[in-house]
Amino acid sequence: MRIPGRKRFGGIFSGDTAGFVFLFGFGFLFTAFFHVDAWRPAVYGSSRVDFPAVLGLLTLCCAVGWRGLLRRGFVWVEPAELTWLDFAPADRGRVVALRLLGAWTGVVAVTGYLASLLLAVGGAGLDQWRAAVAVVAATGVVAFATARRTSLRLDALGPLVLAVLGLAIAAFGLGPVTVQVVAAGVLVAALPMAFGGEPVARAGRAVLLAGWDGRVLRSVAVTFLDPMMLLPPSAPIGRLSLRRPTPLRLAWAGTLGRSRYAGAAVLVGFAVVVAHIAVPTVPGAVLIGIGAYVALTPFGGGLGELWRNPGRRRWLGSGNRELVLAHGLVLAGAGLLWAALLAVVTLAAGTSFAVTAWFAVPLSVLSILRTVTRGAIDYANPAFVDTPMGPMPANLVRQLFRGLDLLAFGLVLLSVIT
Repeated sequence: MRIPGRKRFGGIFSGDTAGFVFLFGFGFLFTAFFHVDAWRPAVYGSSRVDFPAVLGLLTLCCAVGWRGLLRRGFVWVEPAELTWLDFAPADRGRVVALRLLGAWTGVVAVTGYLASLLLAVGGAGLDQWRAAVAVVAATGVVAFATARRTSLRLDALGPLVLAVLGLAIAAFGLGPVTVQVVAAGVLVAALPMAFGGEPVARAGRAVLLAGWDGRVLRSVAVTFLDPMMLLPPSAPIGRLSLRRPTPLRLAWAGTLGRSRYAGAAVLVGFAVVVAHIAVPTVPGAVLIGIGAYVALTPFGGGLGELWRNPGRRRWLGSGNRELVLAHGLVLAGAGLLWAALLAVVTLAAGTSFAVTAWFAVPLSVLSILRTVTRGAIDYANPAFVDTPMGPMPANLVRQLFRGLDLLAFGLVLLSVIT
């Protein structure tokens, strides 16, 4: 039974703004396939396309998509809607199940598009296409099988194992037949991973309302152009101490409380190395810099929370410089660990980065510190300026890209030096 008041396909064909954005985006992405000859030297250069590395990169993309689906951001129901669903023919389980299907379809569509574009640009043969379809299909099945139930402790190991397989495909130059065998193994592994836990369609009110709170937070952050609201909160680390909180201890506890993002940071490290092999035209400094920024930003959330809350800083009794130095020291330690992981994976893959490219890691740490110490967004003076794309609020853009501006300037400089 169709839920009253719900538009089919999310209303994308209703003629409103969402439908226009969808059709425009679909057309823009589809036109890329008409210019594959122009894209080929820009993506792969003049050298021969390394299709095992491309398939390995595709496997890493599937692992990242699987990891994102395991966040289960689709498990939510609006409080008012949750109330009337108790008296409606449609149950809340069906609402969550449909939302799971939509999120899963989006992940498969994105990975499928990336696979099609990379193979089309590289001029892949039928064997490579079969291997890519097998990888996307197998990971899609295992992702759905794990995301449809509640979270288990070993969930994060699945994407990590898939990332290791992607690295092995790229490093050892495995052929399309071997890749299809690997995909078949992933498909077989989906059966035991589907068991355990409860279906998310049976989630209780507390879980659904917690998911709704997170969705509202994300919506407000996008509406008010304030991504700092999306910095992840710290989880309890299970220790009780009566000692006076110092900035260094607080920074260390905040990093440990966000250790759940360590698996995602490892995935990013694998992706950086495989992308360096598959797409040789992208400078290594750019890959390392962007990867470090994405992997380490969640661990800067502790300083971001303090910076946006003057009451907590007064309670702590420490100056701003002391807080930045303490959190910067801990974040630099996390960056050093990530760089060590990247070095090990690079050696295992039989590739290398230029010496100057490794300076992108401390550059990313400084950029993250600059990002999380951003003040509250000032909407009083947007300072519109005329651009070829129309009027643009320059002051809002300056505030929005604080931190990223330092990263972009540094990566351009490192790329030139390299």
